[in-house]
Amino acid sequence: MTTTGGGEDEQGRPLEAEVRWSPALPCRITTTTDTRKGVYEDGNYRHAAFQILLDHHERVFPFKRVRLERLGEVLGEYDVISVTPYEAVHCMQIMVAK
Repeated sequence: MTTTGGGEDEQGRPLEAEVRWSPALPCRITTTTDTRKGVYEDGNYRHAAFQILLDHHERVFPFKRVRLERLGEVLGEYDVISVTPYEAVHCMQIMVAK
């Protein structure tokens, strides 16, 4: 997810920032945890975590949140927990969870 704009105008009034998803990156997604046990008042409980292997595009992964899709199924939005670069095989491992 990227955020552009925002800030203040000439009179000091806040300007709304535009938040949108960046283009999708091809990657390998492995489910490490997917618990759908329990129901709460407004819906179902779900705890999920995934391991993502991504070919090196950059030396850093600047995102704090990702939206995962696998084979056309939207898995949801997840917080980035850790990013580990593997220089020897030119990829990085990204751990995400909800």
